[in-house]
Amino acid sequence: MKREDQELLERAEEKENNEEKPENEIHKQDDFFEDEFDREFWVKVRQKQSEGLSWSSAMNEVRVQRLIQKYKDNGELDSEDPALVMLKTWPTSKRYKDNPDKLLGLEQLISKFLVILLESELNSGNRYETFRDADDKTGKTLLHYAAQLGFLHVTKTLVKKCPGLLALKTKAQLKPEKKRGMLPIELALIAENDEVAAYMIRMMWHERVQSLFSWRPGDMTNPQPSFFSFKTIVKNPKMKKTVVAVLDQMVNPHWPHLPKRKDEYDNDDEEEGIEGAWTTIPDDPLDYHFYYHILDGDEGGRPPKIVSSEGHKQTDNEYFNQRDKSCLHLIAKSNNKEALQHPVVRMLIKTKWNRFGHWFLSLHAALYVIFLLFLSYSLIYGSTKLDPTQYKGAADSLRGICEVFTLFMVVFYICEEINQMRKERHSYFKEWMNLFDWLGLVLILCIIPLRYTDNKAQWKVASLAFLFNFLRIFKFSCVTRTTGLYTKTLAKIIQRDVTRFMAVFVVVFLSFCGALFLSVQSSKQNQQFRGFEDVLLSGFRALSEQQPIAEDYSTFNWLSILLMLSYMGTVIVILLNILIAQMSTTYTQAKKVARLEYDVDRISLLTRMERFPFLNLRVKYYKEGDWISEMKLAKELLEFTEDRHHWESVEEKLDAIRDMMRKMVKQMRPDREQRAVSRDISE
Repeated sequence: MKREDQELLERAEEKENNEEKPENEIHKQDDFFEDEFDREFWVKVRQKQSEGLSWSSAMNEVRVQRLIQKYKDNGELDSEDPALVMLKTWPTSKRYKDNPDKLLGLEQLISKFLVILLESELNSGNRYETFRDADDKTGKTLLHYAAQLGFLHVTKTLVKKCPGLLALKTKAQLKPEKKRGMLPIELALIAENDEVAAYMIRMMWHERVQSLFSWRPGDMTNPQPSFFSFKTIVKNPKMKKTVVAVLDQMVNPHWPHLPKRKDEYDNDDEEEGIEGAWTTIPDDPLDYHFYYHILDGDEGGRPPKIVSSEGHKQTDNEYFNQRDKSCLHLIAKSNNKEALQHPVVRMLIKTKWNRFGHWFLSLHAALYVIFLLFLSYSLIYGSTKLDPTQYKGAADSLRGICEVFTLFMVVFYICEEINQMRKERHSYFKEWMNLFDWLGLVLILCIIPLRYTDNKAQWKVASLAFLFNFLRIFKFSCVTRTTGLYTKTLAKIIQRDVTRFMAVFVVVFLSFCGALFLSVQSSKQNQQFRGFEDVLLSGFRALSEQQPIAEDYSTFNWLSILLMLSYMGTVIVILLNILIAQMSTTYTQAKKVARLEYDVDRISLLTRMERFPFLNLRVKYYKEGDWISEMKLAKELLEFTEDRHHWESVEEKLDAIRDMMRKMVKQMRPDREQRAVSRDISE
């Protein structure tokens, strides 16, 4: 930079003390400008600044003007269009290829330049809304490049100024291989640009978004799968925001008594009347239409049922793959908390639960209670007999019937577990409750050979079998909401606090017991402990029964007494009180996530029921969508929210639901939507 230019810059900075200062990078020569920041540049910046612009805004204005002038001087070739150069050439330059971390700064710079460029003469007649790269075989638009690069700020700028770009596809290719035209959102999905994809999905019409993830039946002679599999996106941990955005587009707000909008109007009066009515809609719709067909579909987006050609009656879809796991099941396994708490997911769970889930689980739970009753009678009454293999009298005959029924149920439950293992494969072994299932069932089978060999170990095995089979009843805790939430809270406390406490306690317990045993042996006078196992038992009883380790300390030496007092103080006074405090904190935290885990359990139970052989529940109880009122949403979504009180009024609940739905539902804007809808997605 020349000396006089530097002096001019310094004088300008001194006069604008309150203005925003440019960053250091702006003062350096930019790789994308052939000319240096000469005197003419700074003079123009000063002129822009005198018009009320900030220093950085003035520099951006002048730099964009230079880009436009360069474009005109070169003959206004489309390949040298400033917007195209910024999105196609700049990110692929050596400067950013070698330093990908600088792309974020480049994105912000391009976004600022585009705002100015889209307001300039180059965008007269909204030219950039139909502009394509002539040198690219597929004819990409500016939004295609932004989506592929993952430039969120640039994408927002383009969609705001040129909403029609959302509906423009690339050109289809026949050679060297056949490729269909693709929307910008599709390039973002392929590139796994989560934030960009989520934003564009929310800006599109819900019908268009759903068409990407739904099958293409055509005339049913050769139906095709969906362009994109929603299951693949759900399973991708990088695309959590996109999953939530797609779920948002499964909600269609409804305002009754509004005229239907058209792609083309017969005259200006009709257009003005219909579009004018849509501009007067209130902020909060009266109800919503929730779509479930994508969540219940298979890998190719095929729904379980379709509308028959004769009328509105639904028939089974012969192309539907029942063995595919539903998207609802994958959402439960995805650890995407925002998706799990989404109103569409919650309402679909409730619909399935009310229609068949609760009834089937209650039936299964009742059958298991009967199994436990038969098991209890056969084991407890059999333990009172000298020879349980002999059956004499009515009571023994009843015991025999109970044992036969118990063995029959054991075989049934083993087959059920094997079937579940076959379907879930490696994920089956991740659930710790399945271990209790197998332990309880296998231990019952082990009793038979031990009994007929007259082995006394049969009663030890029987006691463990009795214990584990009764613990299995917690699998049915979801049969009621209260027991389900309580069980989840209890499990979280055991998992977090009790396990950590036991780890510390075992170290303290073994160290003190070992030291006490050795110190007692040194005196050779105390006979209260017959061995090390007595010391262990006394130490554990001191914790569980709050009893002293020994009744008489007179025969103990001073070291033994000191160790016993230290142990009692450490375990009972310190560790137990810390455990109580931790449990109190964990209980408060666990209650907040118990509802989420309860829903995950219900989804798992529902999907298992749907895949149960011969019942075909997923197809039988399929529901494409449902109309949901505000009151219905409030009842489901706010009923067990921890920060709400029981005497909350109906109006307060409705206000809470409205606030929640406003954040999710995109309000209709005719000036933007009409232009976007005018272009058919199939073009």
